[in-house]
Amino acid sequence: MTPKQLDVFRAIMSTGSTIGASAVLKMSQSAISRQLAALEAEIGFPLFHRDRGRLVARPEAHVLAQEVGELADVLARLKRRTEELGAGRFGKTLIKMGFPHSMTTSMLPKLIRDFLADATEVSVELVAGPYDYIERAVMGRTADFGFVRLPTDDLGFEVIPLLSSGMLCAVPADHPLAEQGSVRAEDLADANLILLGRLRRNRQEIEERLRRAQGGVRCRVETHSVESSIALVAEGIGVSIVPSHIGSFLSSDRVRLLPLEPESWGDYGIIHLRDAPLSRPMQRFIEMLREKLLREAKLTRPVA
Repeated sequence: MTPKQLDVFRAIMSTGSTIGASAVLKMSQSAISRQLAALEAEIGFPLFHRDRGRLVARPEAHVLAQEVGELADVLARLKRRTEELGAGRFGKTLIKMGFPHSMTTSMLPKLIRDFLADATEVSVELVAGPYDYIERAVMGRTADFGFVRLPTDDLGFEVIPLLSSGMLCAVPADHPLAEQGSVRAEDLADANLILLGRLRRNRQEIEERLRRAQGGVRCRVETHSVESSIALVAEGIGVSIVPSHIGSFLSSDRVRLLPLEPESWGDYGIIHLRDAPLSRPMQRFIEMLREKLLREAKLTRPVA
């Protein structure tokens, strides 16, 4: 397999046609078809079913796509590193850290600013995505360490517990619930809900809790970041339930963040590979992160 063949494969998977891949990669359609044919000839089986001009991915293609994506991340990292070496920038330490999207746009920028003020020989690369993506990024060495919910799916990580985080109910400032000091699951019986992605462990726990209290769940909008859920609440679309260690930093005059009762706690921490110990700058950043979350976020406490 060549990098060009893999680029063509990824482009076809994302666009569904050689025409779409041609536009993405700025190659002729015939060149795209030749690269795909060569890849299928090398691996010995077809990756797509041809259906009236559209390429429908076979199950084998979906399995291969994840592996190719991880390989592409490694190759991109290698390319960046060789460019840095070619430019003579090999004296600076690069720290690659994985965090959820909503943390990278809320509490992390100021923390990174304060960290870099002292760590003058360090540069930072942020790898953003959901927790399962962060675990894969650490495993694939795209990130040196990552912030995840505990326990992890993979027991091969070295784990540093950071904090336990409660849950907050985000309600529009003019909503009747906004006048309360806290919100119970029973209070949400008639509410339109804005819930985080259904595959998240937090989402499953919230739905189970709401069903026990009221028998059903009325999800009006599903979204995939805490930041977007708070923005939707601000528009009066509904109410949301978010982890406090993220929601606390997404303040808005149009949203009230109230404790969800009875309290529900989840543990969060840092993971890294056992054969890749953390450097002193990494350890310093993680300690600053722990201090900031425990000091500034609502409903947080050290891991029991």
